[in-house]
Amino acid sequence: MAYLAVPISATNPDQASDRIGAAIAGGAQVIELRADYIENLDVKVVKKLVSTVKNQFSGVAPIIVTCRDKRQGGAIDYPLKLRIDVLAGVVEAGADFIDLEYENFLAIESQELLRRVLSQNPKSRLILSAHDFHGRFEDITALHRRMLTVFPSAIPKLVYTANHINDCFEAFDLLHKTSGERIIFCMGESGVISRILAGKLGSFLTFASIDDESATASGQLTIRKFKELYRGDCINSETHLFGVIADPVAHSLSPAIHNACFADARMNSLYLPLLVEGGRGGFDQFMHNIMRRKWLDFKGLSVTIPHKENALNFARGAGGKVEPLAEKIGAVNTMVITGQGGLKAYNTDYAGALEAITAGMSIAE
Repeated sequence: MAYLAVPISATNPDQASDRIGAAIAGGAQVIELRADYIENLDVKVVKKLVSTVKNQFSGVAPIIVTCRDKRQGGAIDYPLKLRIDVLAGVVEAGADFIDLEYENFLAIESQELLRRVLSQNPKSRLILSAHDFHGRFEDITALHRRMLTVFPSAIPKLVYTANHINDCFEAFDLLHKTSGERIIFCMGESGVISRILAGKLGSFLTFASIDDESATASGQLTIRKFKELYRGDCINSETHLFGVIADPVAHSLSPAIHNACFADARMNSLYLPLLVEGGRGGFDQFMHNIMRRKWLDFKGLSVTIPHKENALNFARGAGGKVEPLAEKIGAVNTMVITGQGGLKAYNTDYAGALEAITAGMSIAE
């Protein structure tokens, strides 16, 4: 289960204190104070804010302080020295974690100061982060390894933009084959499922915002959506996955309906919105990706526009069992993945449409 961290993008300490209270009331398990949003940034001001928060919410939610580089998503372009001084200062003030970009940590001055202050305050931890706002890292596995080589006790954070849902699987694979504390997920609309599945795959943290207006990255869900719609508090390594494949998919009511039913039945299952773009090629690649990774525990899929014919063709090509009615209609809207990794494909649209017509015309069976 991943801890739910809520970023605080306030422009002054008073606003930050109010938003921290709202985040904790909403269910935040970790608070991320984004110091790069604070106007007229001053080390003493941030240290005082951290001390106040630690005293006010002692034992409730650990605090991460981040002062992000503008090049990696920071709000205000503060100089590196000031940002390092802020991070060093908040360690002394009791911050539980500080987050610094890996490439900036490699600067000799940054390493020396932060290594010293962290060694003097062993309860504080370092998160080494890397972000790519354009696409995937050149070699995410090698980058993860280099981070741990430079600072073995650090928590690596690797976040990149998924330009297609299929880009998420590289993040899933790294989480699957590594252990320990690490934070790995994707940004963007196509990366939303990686934020939701962080708890299933063992990411140390995932992030959600207080509301849509205070989001600090593309694809960030609100606390309410994460906890209520996607049952974020219930997701673990044993959670079975279902979803609706569509393009577009954001409008679909299926996740809300199915997840409410799962909750009512006390089932450890989750229904996801699966934005699969790219026609048949994108669909086939997505299906191959989930079929090859049995450890993801995908059990069933709803299929809608524009992929119903693609689903039929995929099931045929994969040697799946296609019901005769689906073959006759030429489209599939339901796929079941069997325990042996096989595939069964159905079309329930016909029965649903017929039932609606007969009911509307008061025709008895």
